Parts: sequence; C-alpha cells; structure tokens
Amino acid sequence: MVVFAGYFAYEILTSKPAEEWQEVSAKAGSYIQLPKDDAPHNTPMEWWCYNGHLKTASGKEYNFHYTVFLVNGLSRHNVSHVSLGDHQLQKNYTTQKRTAGGGSDSGSQNSFLFNHSGWLMTGNNGADQLKVNSDQFDFDLKLETSRPPILHGNSGIINMKNAGDNYYYSRSHLNVSGTLKIHGNTETVTGTAWFDHQWGDFRTTSVTWNWFSLMLDDGTDIMIYQFYDNAGKQLMNTGTLTKDSITDILPDTGIHLIPLETWTSKSSGLIYPVLWKLELPTKNINLTTKAIVNNSEFDARLTTYNIYWEGAVSVKGSQIGKGFVKMNKFKH
Repeated sequence: MVVFAGYFAYEILTSKPAEEWQEVSAKAGSYIQLPKDDAPHNTPMEWWCYNGHLKTASGKEYNFHYTVFLVNGLSRHNVSHVSLGDHQLQKNYTTQKRTAGGGSDSGSQNSFLFNHSGWLMTGNNGADQLKVNSDQFDFDLKLETSRPPILHGNSGIINMKNAGDNYYYSRSHLNVSGTLKIHGNTETVTGTAWFDHQWGDFRTTSVTWNWFSLMLDDGTDIMIYQFYDNAGKQLMNTGTLTKDSITDILPDTGIHLIPLETWTSKSSGLIYPVLWKLELPTKNINLTTKAIVNNSEFDARLTTYNIYWEGAVSVKGSQIGKGFVKMNKFKH
C-alpha cells in the first residue's frame, strides 16, 4: 500500500515536530537490508500489509487483506484493518481495531509481532503467521516466501517529492496454508498472498491513489502505483515488473491505466472503477483487471477516519492471473 491509508489528517494532529525525529526520511546510500528491516522503525508512519486469495478443501474461494499501521505521533499506537471477501455470496466482511495509548508491537531485531487482543501478525524473513477472530469470520494462516523480495523505486526508496521519501519492498507469491471459519463452518485453506512493508516520512494531507499488485500465471509480478492531488492532477505514475527474480522499474510513459466500468457505493456514495485496462507497451502486456466482489469498500472512519476500496481482482488478456487493487476516494 503506497500511501498510509487515512492517517493524513490524524498525523497533523498527533505527530511530533519534524526536528524530533532521528530517522525520518530515506537517506541516499541507506538501502533496505533484510531481514533486519522486517522489524519496526523509528519513523512517523509505517505499515505491514498482506492480501491474498484462498481456496477451501471443498472448493470455495475467498480473498483477504490484513494491515497493521504503526503510528509514531504524540503517542505510539497501532491500527489493524482486516477484510474477507466471499466469492460465492459476493459479500465483503470487514473488521478493525485501534490500540489505546502505546502500541503493542514487539519482535526481535529481524522480525515484527503485533498482538491486538488475539489478532496476531508476525513475520521473520518471509515466514509469517496471521490470526484473526471476529463475529463474522476467523482465520489462522501461515505464509512462506517462495521468491526474493521486490525492492521498489531506487533500490527500495520511493521519492514522493514534497510528500517525503519512504522505504518500500514487497514479497509476492507467498504460499498460504491454514484454516478459515465462516458461516459456522471451519475448513482448511491454501492460497497465494502478497506482502508489503513501507515506512518513512509522509507529510501530505491531499493525496489520493490507485494501487495494483498482480501475480500472473506465467510467474510475472506487476505493481502499479499512482498518486493524484485533490484537483485530480497526477503526481506519480510508476511501478515494477518482476520476472525470474529480475525487477524492472516501469516509467511514467510505459504505463497506461484506464478505468472501464464503475461501481457506486450505496453507503458512502463514492464511485470506484471495478474494471480496468492496463497496457505496458514496452513489455507487450495488455490486461484487464475485474473486481471479484464489487462491494469491497472499507469504512475505516472508526480508526483511520477514511473510506477506501480494497479488493481482489481477476486478470485476463495477454496473460492471466489474479491480484488486488486499492483505491481511495476515486470520486463522488
């Protein structure tokens, strides 16, 4: 997730003055070191985010996302957002928590561990576990990396100009196994997931975004991220394409992303594209991404004071595959 989902207004109210931070922005020559940088950092904003596709032993299909946000403001605390999409019933279930006062993050020098009253997120160099218990669903998942990490931007550093710099890496094609309980039934599940970790200095209150993580059946991983100001002017259009452990940075002119169909939320009135056309001419790639559950809106006003769309997509065209798309406030 390229932008810290919803903390812009909150961060202004709670952050320390910039001069109090000892490690604020990404410095030239200071690159990501793994597994050391799996652990939390002393920066104003940081998050760990998973999204994935699950299949039960009986053949049912679901998708999930689980994100922990770590905020270093006047106090240090965390927020957790979790969703589960039911492909059979075309429903999306969401739940969220926010710690009071100090956060509950811990871990060794090379790992992270968040335990929010039984919600668990822990990871160490691509050997991770996610556990959530809610009124609507429970899951207990183990994830194992199958590929080298993907460093975005300049060796893992994203320059967001006036919005600040940040560190950003992903792990794709994580192998997932575990259990899922929904509608009173518990089944074993397997699947594939994507992991993002991002931290740094974010000092903007006026950014919207589109974000795509696509895992193609031929082994290609594609990430696209776009930023816009509130007037609709594009600030950034970039991404990465990784295949056979080689990552290429996709330039602005090499990414054509066009919304084709939209869905309107009855709850918020926001309009989100649910069918996109993606062209990468220099890579001979032409794709469409289609939402699996149109109503994948996440109302996070209880914890991060915003609303966004985050859901699973199918991928067709010159290649096939699956992925996730995230958008915030596309338009009214």
